[in-house]
Amino acid sequence: MIVIVYCCHFTLCFMCSGLPGAFQAALHGVLTATSFEQAVRETMSCGGCTCSRSSFIGACIGAQVGPEGIPNAWKTKTLRYNSLIEHAKKIAELHQA
Repeated sequence: MIVIVYCCHFTLCFMCSGLPGAFQAALHGVLTATSFEQAVRETMSCGGCTCSRSSFIGACIGAQVGPEGIPNAWKTKTLRYNSLIEHAKKIAELHQA
């Protein structure tokens, strides 16, 4: 059984007995977003399990757009942003090796 609920900003939130609704809603955000910021803001405005959805969406869209896709205002407000980017680069290098 799948129930589709329209949330804020016409974003679909799914509630399903097969897959977790948070995963399906996050997947919808990844597939329909036009920017990193839009995807994260819209999923947060839906309420519910915003932490897990935002983490998944941020990881997927971040992988597509890279650090350049993250709004500069968000970067400047993130503590230790440069350190975080360096750690991410090291992880990516390990994966490519």
